[in-house]
Amino acid sequence: MNPHRIYLLLCFFCVLILLFSSIAPPHAFAWVSPTTHGPSPGVVHQAYNPPQHNWLSGHRGVDLAATPGSPIYAAGDGTVAFIGVVAGSPTVSIDHEEPLPAAATASDAPAVGQEITIRTTYQPVIPHVEKGQRVREGEMIGHMGGQPAPRHQVTSGLHWGARILPTDDRYINPLILLPTPTIRLKPLSPDRSA
Repeated sequence: MNPHRIYLLLCFFCVLILLFSSIAPPHAFAWVSPTTHGPSPGVVHQAYNPPQHNWLSGHRGVDLAATPGSPIYAAGDGTVAFIGVVAGSPTVSIDHEEPLPAAATASDAPAVGQEITIRTTYQPVIPHVEKGQRVREGEMIGHMGGQPAPRHQVTSGLHWGARILPTDDRYINPLILLPTPTIRLKPLSPDRSA
């Protein structure tokens, strides 16, 4: 083969490699856990336990393991809607205008996939963001405060809540926002012939 052709082919393949390696891969998931920065929520200290009626007591979120000073991340793209103190606990709330994930049930939303506003709330979080600021999924929004939210948490950790706005204004389990894990079965023994 002609050395000039080999050189041209090499240049062509180098350009292809550079072109395809510079294309960013799509997001593997649309939401992340505020404590793990990934699709897994980590350790859940207290599960979502909504009341039968809005005026009754219940647990309108989940409590995730987090230590004071650890970073807290935005669960999804959105706008910081609130920075302040709620029930004595520093709080950050973010409005996300996205469709509800397919994992949601009919009781979670009027229409799965419909564009709605989901407000996620994080307590106790010392903010590193300001009200009105746009944040990206996985962006650090603050760090864990030293005290658990009063009456919300049995153990110290992050209280993460989510609710549908504005028409429903009802709480949903924030864990449904995270992608469903892929379960892979591994063989029990190294012998794969069985």
